[in-house]
Amino acid sequence: MEKDLKSMKNGFTLLEMLVVIGIIAILAGASMIGYSKIVRSSKKARTQELVSNAATALTHILSKNEGVWPEDLLSRVNGGNGRLNEETSRVFIRFNMLGLTYNQKAANGNVSQYRLLGKDRCGVVDADAEAVLKRSTAASEGTRVPSGGTVKDHQLYFAIDEDGDGFTEAQVEGGGTLKIRATAAVWAAGPDGKVDYGSVGRNDDVYSWRPSQVKK
Repeated sequence: MEKDLKSMKNGFTLLEMLVVIGIIAILAGASMIGYSKIVRSSKKARTQELVSNAATALTHILSKNEGVWPEDLLSRVNGGNGRLNEETSRVFIRFNMLGLTYNQKAANGNVSQYRLLGKDRCGVVDADAEAVLKRSTAASEGTRVPSGGTVKDHQLYFAIDEDGDGFTEAQVEGGGTLKIRATAAVWAAGPDGKVDYGSVGRNDDVYSWRPSQVKK
């Protein structure tokens, strides 16, 4: 009898079991929150890298093309903004920049006919859309991105200094214009797939320029 009582005292009661399970659940939840923050931070860093590299590449293209913007870029901005979609992104292939994956054999040397492949098949997209394109070979521009919008909404936007005055003009929703002291400007809509055009750091958009580069 005395031995049985001792064994009962050494065991867990139902209340103690519930407490332990609760603690484990809290720790697991905290770990998941921490992990999701790391993933978000990693995606933002990747998108920032893409945006910065694309802006730098556009500037190099201008210098490599003897100070003249390629027609395939000019025809896509029309005095405003363009997207680095499958068609426009081919300019980087022509100037051997950004390391896009493409099928060159089927094009017979004609760059305009190159077909982008893999994660690059929809053009230059941010990290959220990249993850979707990597997961599914069937994903296309219209595929939904878990964080918001479609793959098309996550294509990088670009604007260029068309008149050579030292300012790139980016059109803002509502009819306004941002005048940026840069040869080219590139930005991404952020995880929600919506462009807010606010000051850098005020929303989830990712920009190639700093607030000090915007003409007041």
